[in-house]
Amino acid sequence: MRFRRFVFLAACLAVCSSGLVRAQEAPRPIATISISPLDRLMQDTTYLLRAANVPEIGGIFMMMGNQYTQGIDRSKPLGVSVTLNGQIPSATVFMPMADREQFFGALAGMGIEPDDLGDGLFEIDANGQTIYAKQSGSWMFVAQSEEALTNLPADPSVGLGNLPQQYNLAMRIDVQALPAEMKAWAIDQMRTGMQRGMAEQRGLSADEKALAEELSEANMQQLESLLTDTEQVTIGWNVDSAKQRVTIDSQAQFVAGTKLANQVAELKNLTSYFTKLAYPAAAANFRFTSKIAEEDKQLQILNLRNTMAQLEAQMRAPEEVKALTKEVLQGLGTILEKTIQEGAFDGAGSVMLADDTLRVIVGGRVADGRALETELKKIAAGLAGETGAPTFEFGYATHQGMTLHRITADVKIADRAAQKFFGNKLNINIATAEKAFIISVDPAGDGALKSAIDRVKSGGEAPVSLGDATLDATQILRFAQAISPNPLLDNALQTIQQYAGKDKIEITGKAIERGGAYSISIDEGILRAAGAAAKSGGGNGGF
Repeated sequence: MRFRRFVFLAACLAVCSSGLVRAQEAPRPIATISISPLDRLMQDTTYLLRAANVPEIGGIFMMMGNQYTQGIDRSKPLGVSVTLNGQIPSATVFMPMADREQFFGALAGMGIEPDDLGDGLFEIDANGQTIYAKQSGSWMFVAQSEEALTNLPADPSVGLGNLPQQYNLAMRIDVQALPAEMKAWAIDQMRTGMQRGMAEQRGLSADEKALAEELSEANMQQLESLLTDTEQVTIGWNVDSAKQRVTIDSQAQFVAGTKLANQVAELKNLTSYFTKLAYPAAAANFRFTSKIAEEDKQLQILNLRNTMAQLEAQMRAPEEVKALTKEVLQGLGTILEKTIQEGAFDGAGSVMLADDTLRVIVGGRVADGRALETELKKIAAGLAGETGAPTFEFGYATHQGMTLHRITADVKIADRAAQKFFGNKLNINIATAEKAFIISVDPAGDGALKSAIDRVKSGGEAPVSLGDATLDATQILRFAQAISPNPLLDNALQTIQQYAGKDKIEITGKAIERGGAYSISIDEGILRAAGAAAKSGGGNGGF
């Protein structure tokens, strides 16, 4: 799906809101920023700085935070509401007040003296810029104009929803609050940019130019759907000292009944046949599953063709090698296009580093697994008789209904670290079936491949989310240190080994109500290892 474009969409909206003259006032905030209650924020930030091996900065942060937030109610959230005021965005900051005079006293310590205009309104000279503050009930509102401080809500934190409970810092963009002319302006700007980029491309053949134009138009239609169908985009950052991790989330929800909302509804009941290829104990594993909507297939195919064309254009090799490579790429492209037409992607893989040896398993669904064997045979035929060419063995055995193939090549690398990494021989084992493939890279032979086939067959079809991935930093650091020792790696490894079970990066993707969400979490052990490596490298500030 399109969730990878969340950040791009948010950036477009920010540009729109700052650069367009519009005719009428926005009925509601186009963006809301949430800041968790100060007690929690300062506790979590101090923990983060300590975990990153810079506790001294944490101490300074706590001291300054306590000094300059006097008078603010530290048990309630803070926020910023952004609306459109005529031609420009207008931001209103709101803070919960426990003691206004104490708060103003803290400002005085920074050389800021508010002028009392009466009726709870104050004028403030902030480094040459005039801003206004007004207390209403137990809240202090700050804005760039007096007009922005009329009709204030009794409790502005209601507009934050559950963001303060979920995140230390979060931003929600209400795409539907943007007027139609703003979206039209954004689309026109993007279209102009794409057309300019097309005009700057030189040396394209007629076919290449036609492909580029078709792809450009398809991408524009997709971006237009994102702007018109998206209801809101949310990005949040959270430090969880209790769970010892940092999390970054992004999610989008689409307007009910729209094309995108209907598409993501199809992603709620996904299943996969390859979950067992993501080994839990691996140094790295990943899994992905998705359905391709009928109306998106052509764009996927166009993107694939464009990628293949770029690969062909960038080839620098003798003509006979280029001809073979082009033929193979075209064959693989045909297989991938058929897979797209069937409307589903499903696959998984793992990287194992036990015993300081690299082993890789990867597999997935494909429209024509037998055609992969045909492409491999093309490569073998093209390399036949070449000095140092790999050895190919096709169909040397079967296992659980899959046909096994093997490629063996001598590895001749002068670098000792690389020699240790790859060994003297590269063994690639491939299993193909009508609708599947599994590949293993293992110096020990095809045992890992057969084991992977057994795992897939025994695992069967299982319900899954959109995708997930995990990196085990301890294993990766240990392997890197074994291959190419250095003091920075050693310091980081010694540190992270003290945090067993808290040494991973995890990425998850899932369908939510009328939308999708991705989350990245980083364990404390990684923060501490990064800080230790930075300090051992001569830096004084840690991570």
